[in-house]
Amino acid sequence: MRADALKNRQRLIEVAIDLILEVGGEPARDTIAARAGVGIGTLYRHFPDQQSLLHAAARHVLERSIAAGETLLDTVPDAAGALRRYMHAALDNGIGVVNIVHPLLENRDWHDLRARAGALLTSMVQRAVREGHVRSDLSERDIVFALIRFARPLAVGLPPKEERALAHRHLDFYIDGLCVGP
Repeated sequence: MRADALKNRQRLIEVAIDLILEVGGEPARDTIAARAGVGIGTLYRHFPDQQSLLHAAARHVLERSIAAGETLLDTVPDAAGALRRYMHAALDNGIGVVNIVHPLLENRDWHDLRARAGALLTSMVQRAVREGHVRSDLSERDIVFALIRFARPLAVGLPPKEERALAHRHLDFYIDGLCVGP
């Protein structure tokens, strides 16, 4: 794919992610194209139908979040710190998109990403528990469902920047509650 075409595809995915989080559902395709600064034909060339666009957005968010977590697991010595930074990175990467578009997707099977995410979360949680930094009853499912809750847009019409700041604040409260000791 040509560099400009790749750049347009990437921009369309990023705009779709932002709009999905902003509207809390499926954004209009013409709105995506306009905000991305491309024509509607460019959008259709890359994503011939809404399913392909939503799938690409969800997959992109998952890939970025998992990659960030894998890096943190390898580079942050404190497992609870790595877990905290992973959850914040997932919010910043737009993980809420996965929850919003999941019911709209016909094909929701990302076996490769599920395997990577499962291994990542198992390693993070088990290491944090083993190091005594978090509650011993914490599970990978707790992390997944907490992220779903914090990443979903609120239905009160806050500006996206304010909404994200609030999600990060509440996420810190949650993580602080998981931690053992001072």
